[in-house]
Amino acid sequence: YQRRVRGSDKFEKVAYDLTMALKAATGGFMMTSAPSNRLSQLVEYGIRYEEVNEETETHSKKLEMGMNLGPGLDLEYDTEDMNSSPTMVQYETAYVTSHKAPCRVACFTSDGKLCATGSVDASLKIMDVERMISKSQQLQRQENENHPVIRTLYDHLDSVTALTFHPVTTHLVSGAKDCTVKVFDFTKPNVKKAVKCLEEGAAIRSIAFHSTGDYMLMGMDHPIIRLYDYETLKCFVSSNNHAQHTLPVSAICWNTDCTMYASCSMDGSIKLWDGVSSRCIKTFSEAHSGAEVTSIQFSRNGKYVLSSGKDSVVKLWEVTSGNVLNEYVGVTQQSHRTGAMFNHTEDLIIAPDEKGMAVGCWDARTAEPHPQLVTGHNNVIRTVQHSPTMPAFMSCSDDFRARFWYYRGI
Repeated sequence: YQRRVRGSDKFEKVAYDLTMALKAATGGFMMTSAPSNRLSQLVEYGIRYEEVNEETETHSKKLEMGMNLGPGLDLEYDTEDMNSSPTMVQYETAYVTSHKAPCRVACFTSDGKLCATGSVDASLKIMDVERMISKSQQLQRQENENHPVIRTLYDHLDSVTALTFHPVTTHLVSGAKDCTVKVFDFTKPNVKKAVKCLEEGAAIRSIAFHSTGDYMLMGMDHPIIRLYDYETLKCFVSSNNHAQHTLPVSAICWNTDCTMYASCSMDGSIKLWDGVSSRCIKTFSEAHSGAEVTSIQFSRNGKYVLSSGKDSVVKLWEVTSGNVLNEYVGVTQQSHRTGAMFNHTEDLIIAPDEKGMAVGCWDARTAEPHPQLVTGHNNVIRTVQHSPTMPAFMSCSDDFRARFWYYRGI
């Protein structure tokens, strides 16, 4: 009985005394044990659940709102509400996960609800974004409930170097230094191995899906870009061998309607390709003063391409003219393919700083720098991946950790 009283609410002692009094008054026909405190526990659990549920509903609404992000960056028009996005210093760490070796790559699903990370330890982790957001606000008793990491996958033999979700199916596709591409079905909780495997002749550096999910572009430690039929795994390459890069491909991506794709390379060039014929339609030679170009991304309207290079400069290119419209400087990127990318509204551009273990941030329209975000990582940040739908991003570091950042102020 004493154990029950210590662990119960303050009214159980009163209830027990009343029960004993009634028992004595009725000649012992009342129950011999104190009434259960189950009701008070249910009320307490209900209140806690309501608080967590309200938080979850709020984030769900944000996700839905995030799907209507507007037209994105367009330098031809002035917008009434320019740059309404929070800057990087307004983001907070909502969740941290660790691998057993440096964490190098990350990606989000197109709806922003799941995020995945890949590591030198050859492992993959898939995390639920809403669970990561609410994790820091959950009470101690819920620490082991609704864990953000929903899958941990192992099937590579070397460092994971490329990662993307299939746009239609429940597949996570990864590439690695073991020269393989693995397809994982993350709806099967007890299956940690790939359901499909593609063997290549070089380490995989970048994977990008056509919006239909029918085709998969691949950049490798090789100059020639591959285009695969995802169902049959039949491979296609451009018919003009002379149009290919002269050194390994660093990154590759489609534009929004998949009428065009872009690639960048160690040879210092950026190339634009026809999305149907795979014919090279434009080349930006020595795009970063001859330095390796490490990342490439189209704006949502397809008018611009964002690139970063080992010259420590991030550039915004106009697709039609091939001119550089903006340059974003202030971070050091000389040793690693750390890259740069737009935030979810394309108001801002973010890129890791190798020296300061920080994340740089600029106004996309004016190239004006914002204060850098000090991340708390203890080693070089190898990539940052921003959510496509909401103010959140993942930073992956050689300190073995992946940090999920979120802006709560909306």
